Amino acid sequence: MWKQPLKYAAYKGIILLCITLPTRFLYWVALRLADLNWALDKRGRNAVKANLRVILPEAKECRIAYETRWVFRNFGKYLSEFFRFRRFGPSFFEKHTAVRGREHIDAALQRGHGCLILSAHLSNWELGAGMLRRVCDYPVSVVAEQHTHARVNKLFMRERAAFDIQVIPTRRAGRPVLRALRNNRVVCMLGDRDTTGHGVVVDFFGKPCALPQGPARFAIATGAPIIPGFVLRRTNDSFTLSFEEPIPVPQTGTKQEKVLAMIQAYAKSIEDAIRWHPEEWTVFYRVWEETWTP
Repeated sequence: MWKQPLKYAAYKGIILLCITLPTRFLYWVALRLADLNWALDKRGRNAVKANLRVILPEAKECRIAYETRWVFRNFGKYLSEFFRFRRFGPSFFEKHTAVRGREHIDAALQRGHGCLILSAHLSNWELGAGMLRRVCDYPVSVVAEQHTHARVNKLFMRERAAFDIQVIPTRRAGRPVLRALRNNRVVCMLGDRDTTGHGVVVDFFGKPCALPQGPARFAIATGAPIIPGFVLRRTNDSFTLSFEEPIPVPQTGTKQEKVLAMIQAYAKSIEDAIRWHPEEWTVFYRVWEETWTP
């Protein structure tokens, strides 16, 4: 029982640092802590290396090691930004963000069925929802995992609330997501990790991989298109949120065939984003469940 209050106190301390330290110094601290995490977390380090060997099959081990370290560092930057969302006002979005491809969302909303933004654990994906709300002024709902510790979960929810977005818990997402889409809202989901054990197996970087099928089923049920969208960090720690061509619901085939086709199309779009920015894909488990030599 003592671990939960300690974890809560630790998060409160992190939040205090994030909202009080100057940005450049905060990034410096985040990188140092990320390096410490990289040194101590052997399991996570080896998992990232294993994933990178699939993403970059021709890369030498020196590059794999370099990219691995920057995966940890970019995750550290993401956390330092997440816990200071409340300080991100209009001037931040004007100076540090850009949005490309929003015409795809506008076209979808004009049809009145809402749209599904399907993203991945790339860069600061949480900031993407904030950009949709604050820069584009869309009504936004986000499907998010809930922290197991209730008080810690409230801290996370408070940061997301800074952007005035609706948060839908993953475990009870069905009806709220359908309702949001039928109300012509923009619903954001992550599609690069199957946490249910009921995903659909697609080709991902040339290997079979299970990805969640929920987004495709929501699209089929409502007529809302799936629009791949990714936030990527620029070298000056500003961000570009890019949306790709919508993935429409196929006109023919069984429901399962349609699901498979849509998730396979999403897998292809995420491949392109990850291949160009492998250091920003902050996934710390072995995606393909294979055994690699450390």
